[in-house]
Amino acid sequence: MATVFMKWLETSPSDYDRGIALLTLGRIRQIHERIVALIEPAGGSTEISMLSPGKAPGVRVLEVGCGTGALTLRCARQGAQVTAIDISARMLAVARRRASAAGLTDHVQWHLMDAASAVEHFAPKSFDAIILSLTLSELDHDQLYYFLSGCRRLLTRGGKLIIADEVVPRALPARLLFWLVRLPLTILTWLLTRTTTHVLRDYIAMLNETGFDGQVEATYLSGSLVVLVAQVAVRPDEITAPAIRRLRHRVTLWTLTKDLWCLVMRNIPPYPSVKSGLYAIGQPDADAPVLVTGNYDLTVRRLLRDTQGLDAYLLVVNSAGINVWCASGGGYLTSEKVIAAVRAARLDQVVQHRRLILPQLCATRVDGNRITSETGWEVRWGPVYSKDIPAYLASGQQKDDGIRWVQFPLRTRLEMAIVMWGFWGLIMGLALLLINRSVLWIGLGGALFYYLLTGTFFPWLPGRDGFRKGVFLAVLSLAVVLAAGPWLGGWDALRTLNTALGLSALALFAAADYQGGTPHMRAGEIVHFIKIVPLEFGLLLLYLLLPRFLSLWRQT
Repeated sequence: MATVFMKWLETSPSDYDRGIALLTLGRIRQIHERIVALIEPAGGSTEISMLSPGKAPGVRVLEVGCGTGALTLRCARQGAQVTAIDISARMLAVARRRASAAGLTDHVQWHLMDAASAVEHFAPKSFDAIILSLTLSELDHDQLYYFLSGCRRLLTRGGKLIIADEVVPRALPARLLFWLVRLPLTILTWLLTRTTTHVLRDYIAMLNETGFDGQVEATYLSGSLVVLVAQVAVRPDEITAPAIRRLRHRVTLWTLTKDLWCLVMRNIPPYPSVKSGLYAIGQPDADAPVLVTGNYDLTVRRLLRDTQGLDAYLLVVNSAGINVWCASGGGYLTSEKVIAAVRAARLDQVVQHRRLILPQLCATRVDGNRITSETGWEVRWGPVYSKDIPAYLASGQQKDDGIRWVQFPLRTRLEMAIVMWGFWGLIMGLALLLINRSVLWIGLGGALFYYLLTGTFFPWLPGRDGFRKGVFLAVLSLAVVLAAGPWLGGWDALRTLNTALGLSALALFAAADYQGGTPHMRAGEIVHFIKIVPLEFGLLLLYLLLPRFLSLWRQT
């Protein structure tokens, strides 16, 4: 069993239920039946027995992460009044249609909402049962503990918290089989979605720490899936804030190694990341500013380097290990994630003010007004670059054009050239090792040369986008090699032509791809690939067929 692949299934709601059934080898139906059997009015019998239709009239149920509504509708058929929430509008749309077709619309209320928001959205003691089916494994540590602690507030006296999720089996053979299945699915899921899930560990201790007494009700698939039932054990008046970890800038062999990896292989997952949550920089007090950033390791370490000597709090939001600009544009850093991180960190218990400083570069997808309306925290857009944060704070959080405009100097252009070459260079190197090792180094060297050439002269190359700049470089390379090859290298006509075609193909690809690394243009390299592929394929055919035509021509 490896529910991690459900992250990919969530991108295709129509296939979700079928996919989950396959991943669980059909056990998801049994799990749902067991969960429904546990629903009963608060204070009722604790015996587990299968409910007949209508056995739970009026029972108020909150289902978190309802997906396409399969379990929701099962509960509703028993007469329960279900409040179902999910963060996917597409999944909720499918669930609503299914509820309408089943005639159960009066029994279900649907909400587009994350787990952290539910804690404060609903009134105290609103539910007799809270259900989390394959949901907790999707939450970060701080969000998980915040939500579970908040469930105490939402449950009625005697109410139940019912959890079904993935765990590591205890038996050694089952554990080995579990990881054998899960690891490749985890890698595949990350490559497809840039997301993952986290197996629940020490789940009974986790429940105890968040104020619940829990027990295992059932296990499935050799112990890799469990159903837990818990009830409130302690009801403190206030949820205490989590411990605040401390960060400081350090230069070690390990950080230098990560810097090198991020320079050459930045586009290759897994991306080095920092655990999300609230951190302290220096010795912050209740009036210290709160900075917000993504959890890409290089971003956090550069921010720490640039803020040495400051006293501040740093709220690290899960951006799937991607830098704030790309994560925001790609939907991995969103308003919902910032809101959840603010609530999970319980910032209102840490600082006296209500101001967040977000990177300007994440404003493409993060809605500051929504964050303010839902949390009460004012959003201020900080400078573009972390090196300007000290000056920004010293000026009373005022911005001028010097820290507002995006810059793309030569050093940054060359850095991005190496980054983009690293990804495609790896793919090219592996392909050439299998196809033609004799041109391995000229291929890698040629690709690096054209990426660096493009990065150096990108602002001045003719053409309004990367594709046109690539065509210019390809034509220029073709002309230069055809003219100079025989004279400089003493090459024959065939070698000159093949070299010219190969380098032209590299020039076209490098310039078109480089557009995705520049802030001056929209990231349209994927669109350009539709144009590039036929041209590259044509160059490949010429590269492969021309030698035969020349050989036949010479023979005649």
